[in-house]
Amino acid sequence: MKKIFALLLFGIMFAFTPSVWAASYNTSTNWFDTKNVSHLNTIGQNIIKANKMPSTVTFKVTDNQNMNSESTYTRTVYIYSGDLKYVENDNELAAVVAHEIGHLVNGHTAKSSIFDSVISSVNPNTSTENGSTTVSLLKTISSNKVNKDNEKEADITAVDLLMTAGYNPLALISVVYKSDISETGGLLDSNLSCEERIMNIYDYANYNYPEKVKANYKTDSYQSALNLIYANLKIRNADSKKLAKAKKEQEKLQKEKLKRARNMAKSTNPWSSAYSLMQVSGN
Repeated sequence: MKKIFALLLFGIMFAFTPSVWAASYNTSTNWFDTKNVSHLNTIGQNIIKANKMPSTVTFKVTDNQNMNSESTYTRTVYIYSGDLKYVENDNELAAVVAHEIGHLVNGHTAKSSIFDSVISSVNPNTSTENGSTTVSLLKTISSNKVNKDNEKEADITAVDLLMTAGYNPLALISVVYKSDISETGGLLDSNLSCEERIMNIYDYANYNYPEKVKANYKTDSYQSALNLIYANLKIRNADSKKLAKAKKEQEKLQKEKLKRARNMAKSTNPWSSAYSLMQVSGN
């Protein structure tokens, strides 16, 4: 009888105090609240420690989505509040954090700055209207290309970070799908369509962690995203050339992953150095 009573009591506690067992959020969640910032740091630290990165990192919430571009080499990571409004649970909170860390460990800010400098040197005669227009156009074109590549790289890096830390990487697809309804900023502010982002993440996760993808991620937004994913897979599977191309792309990513890790080991960026050790060691 005591055991039955204990089980009933446990069930009642579980039903009426869900926040104790699993954090949940919505669009009205105040992410600047001290408790939420503290929990954000807990999630961030889980990812940092599991992936053997700098342990003295602090995570802060900001309304400035470009804040990290000014602090790539610091131990403070700023999470854009516009992305957090799409978060419903800890897996999705971890996905947003991992994506931002993905940009940092890959040194994307530095790469973008280098591209701008190179383009500016293409036509030194910027004093004329034509020269200035040409440089501006080239910067825009190169910036779009760099941004797309950076987002793809940050996404697949996030998948690895999430898996190592024990979070579901499919949560990133869920967040990206929801953010597609946003008009500006955030995870989709990258010149990449929602469809491109989702397929990039799914293909990488499915190639590297098929069992996790097979296990599914049961949120409404992910299930909706699956309709888009399956439609693309149906078209691809019916075309042997597209299927071969997709396989080749994943094989290429595996080679680039190790190459990227080796390059990071030579970097002065503390994020890159820490991440490279994880990749080279196979953790």
